[in-house]
Amino acid sequence: MPDFNFTDKEFLSIMDLILKQDIPLGEDYIPVASMDERIDMGRLDSLSMVMFFVWLTDLFGIPESKLQDFIGKGNLTIQAIKDFVTTEYTRTSSIAEAKEYSKRLFQ
Repeated sequence: MPDFNFTDKEFLSIMDLILKQDIPLGEDYIPVASMDERIDMGRLDSLSMVMFFVWLTDLFGIPESKLQDFIGKGNLTIQAIKDFVTTEYTRTSSIAEAKEYSKRLFQ
């Protein structure tokens, strides 16, 4: 299996792809700017939180049981999410493949 080797900048861009899909109609999207930003109810509603993690685990092949353990810890910074994915992924792709996957998922 290839190594998970997204840079912080690439991982932030993937997070933006996901998060941008769930902004309420008529609101401007504010991109994530830092690995220290949190993905929580201040940015997403409860349904959007579920969809965010479904997409993330599907993209990287992470079992739901691992996801539940991670979410239960409550540290939902972008850095913590990247660390989680780096530890638990069962598949990875290039940044271009991840972007294409997101386009198909959200069309």
